[in-house]
Parts: sequence; C-alpha cells; structure tokens
Amino acid sequence: MKQFKLSTQLLILFSTVTFLSSLIFGYISYRNYQSVYLGLARNEVNNYVEATLSNPRETEDYLGYILITVNQVSTFEASVTSRYISPNTILIFGEDQPRLNRLIEAAYLGNFVYSDSTGTYYLAIETRQEIDSETTQYLIGVMDNTYIDSVKAATAREEVLMTFFGTFMAFAIIVLLGNMVIAIWSRNTTARIKQIQRGVKQFSNTGYENKIALDGDDEISELASAIETLRLEIRENEKTKQEMFQNVSHDLKTPISVIQSYAEAILDGTTEVEDAKVIIKQTEKLQGKVRMLLELSKIATLEVKEKLEDISIKDLINQVLSNNKHRLNHIHIQTDLDDSKFYGVREYFYTSIENLIDNATRYAKTKIVIIVKNGTLTFYNDGPAIEEKYIKDGFKPYEKGSRGQFGIGMSIVQKTFNKFGYALSVENIDQGVKFTIKPL
Repeated sequence: MKQFKLSTQLLILFSTVTFLSSLIFGYISYRNYQSVYLGLARNEVNNYVEATLSNPRETEDYLGYILITVNQVSTFEASVTSRYISPNTILIFGEDQPRLNRLIEAAYLGNFVYSDSTGTYYLAIETRQEIDSETTQYLIGVMDNTYIDSVKAATAREEVLMTFFGTFMAFAIIVLLGNMVIAIWSRNTTARIKQIQRGVKQFSNTGYENKIALDGDDEISELASAIETLRLEIRENEKTKQEMFQNVSHDLKTPISVIQSYAEAILDGTTEVEDAKVIIKQTEKLQGKVRMLLELSKIATLEVKEKLEDISIKDLINQVLSNNKHRLNHIHIQTDLDDSKFYGVREYFYTSIENLIDNATRYAKTKIVIIVKNGTLTFYNDGPAIEEKYIKDGFKPYEKGSRGQFGIGMSIVQKTFNKFGYALSVENIDQGVKFTIKPL
C-alpha cells in the first residue's frame, strides 16, 4: 500500500470493506432464506404425518410414509420388526433397502434432514400405536426436495432475486457515495499535509523564518503545531550557534593578539625575555579554552564505549579539590560527603565536578559548600543570584552571562550528567546559588 497515495489507500480500503460487507450480508440473507425454506418443509411434512395418523390420506408425488414396529428392548437394528412402505416412498427409494434402513434410523434418532447421493429428504416421526409395553408402531413421513424446489422457483424471480439485487444495488450506492465523501475528505486532508510539506521544504531557503500553522483541532493540526515548535527551537539554536561562533572568535582573539604582540616585541628587541611569561600565560588560557571546546564537542557526540561503573563521588570531589588547591586557597570550602555512588565514566564526572568548582570559585564571595547525601550532589556558593534564563532554559554553550563569562563549562556539566541519567537544576536561595545533581 505504500506505493499508493493516501487518498488512494483510503478509497481502496473503503471499497474493500464495503465489498466484503456486501458478501457477508448476502451470505446471511441466503442463510435466512434457507431457514425459511426449512421451516416450510418442516411444516409440510409434519402436517402430512398428523393428517395421516388420524385419517390415512393419499400420498403425493413428493410425500410418502413408512410404518415401522419397534421392539424397544432390543437394539435398533433388531428392533424394526416390520415395515409398511407407501407407494410414494417406494417410488422415492425403489428397492434400495440399505438406504431405506439408514433413513429410518435417521428419523428414529430425531433427524429432520437426511441427505445422500440421490438428494435431500425431510423427515417427521410420530407414535401411531403402542402395541404393548415393549413394542411401539411409528409413522415416518418422508418428503423429497421437489416441494422446496418448486417454492424456490416460484419466489426466486420475484422475492429472492429482487432482494439480492436490491441489496447489491444498495451497497453499490453506498460504495459510490462513500468513495465520493472519502475522495473529498482525503483531498482536503492531503492538501493540508502538502501545505506542511511545502513549509518544511522552505526552511532551508528562509532560515526557519516561515511559520507553520494550520487551522483545526485534529491530529494534522497537532502535527503542524509540533513542527512549528521544532522550527522555533531550531531557529533559536541556529541563532545561538551563530552567536557562539562570534563569541568564540572574540574569546580567542584577545589572547592570540597578546601573544602576537609580545612575540613581535621580543623579535624587535623592544621587550625583555621575561615578558615571554605573558605569552606562556596567554597560551595556557588558549589551551584551557580549546580544551573546553573539545570537551563540549566530545560530550555532544558522545557514544560511551568505556565501561560504566559505580563511582564514589566523595573520592572524586576530594581528588578535584586536592589537584586544584593552589587555586582555591583564597576561599573557604566546606564539605559534607557520604558514600553515595554515581553510575558512569570517572573521567567525564571528574571534568564536570572540576567545572562546577571552577564556576563556584568564580562567583563565590567567601565560601563554597559541597554536599553529597543519598545520591544527590549539591554545590552552594554565596555569590550573586543567577539569571532567570539559566533557571528556565538551562545552560547553552557560549551564552554570555552577566559577568561577561560564557557558559561553556556549565553546558559541559549539564550535558555530561544528562548523558548518564542525572539532572542538573539551579536555584537562587538566600544569599547564594545552589546547583543540584540527582538521578532523573
């Protein structure tokens, strides 16, 4: 079905369902007519038997009877002690005694319809006389299919044929009208889908500026709304990416310019060799920024191939603090760490915690408080309140903050913890800011 258009699929589906429904309805109608014919046959043979019991009547070409005397003590095969077959029944069965025995047995067992290779017969059995306590005489009415065939022949042209013709005509009209309605509906539906398709195709030409909107309250409108939300998000990401390139260029330009100017001065002999320390310092700054960019790129395309393990956050924090103690001696760091473990890769968690401490150090006035309790990690610093956009939207790479700092470090932290199933949230509390990391 995939090779057909949606409108064609709907038409095929509706026509198929309607056609199958007409066949089922026709079969049910046929079975109903068959039950009517069976009722006529039962009524005819029962009336014949009842009339013959009270007053023997002449047999018909298609009706006859059999008189049997049954000894109820013996088995059925031995119980039929005598038979009387009407002339009509002899005409029906001739001298085929085994077939006659099978018909008598079917009637005695209560079967209404008996069929064999010669045709279908309708049976009725009534007690004619109880001879003694062990012996009973029965009358079996036998009717062949001649009467029913004549009834069918008389009604087929008028009632049955017209009923079936009317049924199929009704279904044909339903198919025609239904397909017209579906064609109109599907044309409108596919037109709306194509409108969305055209809008999406224009994204590359308009830079995601063309709005996707459809009237209505159905699933297609919801799809258009979802695409519109995606468009706005992509447009915002493209804008952020452009700003990021500009900010990265600006962020790298300053140390490069300083390095260049000092290197030229050394070559010209207008500065001391000691000034090479400035070049080294700027180079270290560049290395730090490049490292952060690589970390961000690595996290964005991360396919974790390293073995995941339970990592003691307490040990990791102590290691980061020890390795960076020369940078942290001007601020008081308070810790309260239990033995909680985070599941992931040690290297990535180390970088993220180092970035969290670096961020806290940059903004804290007097202290940083690090707490690990029951699988939740929090970092508090008594610095200024964080901007609302970070609380609402999270951290975007190279989005400039209030102090001119770019959020690449915190973006790495957020993406890293998200990658391993942890959420990073931030909130302003009394006289400070608190970052919380906990399982999703």
